[in-house]
Amino acid sequence: MDINISHALITVLVSWLLLKFYHLVYNIFLHPLKHFPGPLFAAATTWWKTYIEVYAQQSMTDVLEELHARYGDVVRTGPNELHFSDPAAYNDIYNSAARWDKEESLYRCFGEDRSSFGFLTYIESKQRKDVLQPLFSRRAIVKMQGLIREKIDHLASVLTTRDAAGKSSDLFFAFRCFTLDTITEFCFAKSIDAMDAPEFKAPIVQAMEAANPTFILFKHFALFRKLIFSLPPSLAMKLSPETAGLTQLRVILGQQVKEVCANQENLAKASHPIIYSRLLDPAAQNGRPIPVPGSLHEEAQALMFAGTDTVGNTLMIGFFHILEQPALQVNLRQEVCQVWPELSQPPDFETLEKLPLLTAAIKESLRMASGVTTPLPRVVPQSGATIGKYSVPAGTIVGMSSVFVHYSAEIFPEPNKYDIERWLERGATGKSLDQWLIPFSKGPRSCLGINLAWCELYLAFAMMLRRFDMKLDGMTTKELVWRDTFLPYFYGKHLTAWCEPIAA
Repeated sequence: MDINISHALITVLVSWLLLKFYHLVYNIFLHPLKHFPGPLFAAATTWWKTYIEVYAQQSMTDVLEELHARYGDVVRTGPNELHFSDPAAYNDIYNSAARWDKEESLYRCFGEDRSSFGFLTYIESKQRKDVLQPLFSRRAIVKMQGLIREKIDHLASVLTTRDAAGKSSDLFFAFRCFTLDTITEFCFAKSIDAMDAPEFKAPIVQAMEAANPTFILFKHFALFRKLIFSLPPSLAMKLSPETAGLTQLRVILGQQVKEVCANQENLAKASHPIIYSRLLDPAAQNGRPIPVPGSLHEEAQALMFAGTDTVGNTLMIGFFHILEQPALQVNLRQEVCQVWPELSQPPDFETLEKLPLLTAAIKESLRMASGVTTPLPRVVPQSGATIGKYSVPAGTIVGMSSVFVHYSAEIFPEPNKYDIERWLERGATGKSLDQWLIPFSKGPRSCLGINLAWCELYLAFAMMLRRFDMKLDGMTTKELVWRDTFLPYFYGKHLTAWCEPIAA
């Protein structure tokens, strides 16, 4: 009996090895993508990416730049995956007519499978977005700008208090606290009050920041992700301390959803319509079932991450470069003062939108921050596709990082330079550069909260410029470093600045 078991195990092992060897041979020599250039190991196995991102801990965006410099404007980055670098290809992949499915391995790693962000198919995502869209429409945001004003004024109060105490401020965390308090108040009518945390080190902000590298692990090791998400929170935090912050966040949101579902009558008492008001409204579902609690939980988590990091990064990147150019800070302040002469009478969002220098500064900040830096993978439909000048077969995973558009020297000369003048002129083709500004992606799967983000950016940029004379507290460009973990993960020194209030 023992001999038979041993023989069976050896047979299974040999069969598994032969199958893996066949896959390697097929991927390299027989696969439909065999003619596309790229590293041999990338063509052979998905473990090449695992090695790059997990073991070598390299930024995939940096690796992609090196590969495109070597192989050209299309590179095979996996057995069934292509990455493009020609900006024109971006519009072929992400456009309003492209209703391609999202690729599973990336989008499953966030634990938000049943959210407007995590749904893989266009239809599922559109159904959820249709429910939430009224809350995030431009009209709704314009009406709700007072809420954003309250949050940015509170940030100004905290910065003023710190300056009076002779302290500089960590604006990296300060801006994240502002955006977190804004999105939680907006979505849930209940602020986290992160801006009141000592040194802006709110535990939930630190937890969300620490969670970014975790998503790399979850992407490459699905079983590990499923294990962590399935364990009781206390055990999950002990087993995996590096993911403890994400576990804590999930617990907080889970408790919130449980309370809302048990007391739906309280939704009518909220100061304004919140996401649960729409998600739990049968009329808003247009005949579809109300989302289950797990889906509500995942939607809340998706909105919190989306509503915190991108705007926070943009504010941080923008003000770092503005403070490096004192004359630019003065010019921007002078423009804002034209519509905001009295501190007690701030202008509205619509007025600020009309300021050309301020608008250019925000656009340049969005360009350099880039939003999501990881390529957003899509699956080519059964009809196949033409991307750039290449014919791509059905079922191929394709993507393109926004960095390759935002840092294209052909579109943005001297792309590493913060230059707002580029937005005040026409490009070499005579067309506006706006078509190449894609921090919120493009097409039917673009960011739901784009109107909220723009409003936050205008009000925050204007407030900081009008109310403070700011100076860097010992930070240089070399310390502004990040690694691509879906969003940029900044591991260098935080942006710290002196924020001296302006008297009038």
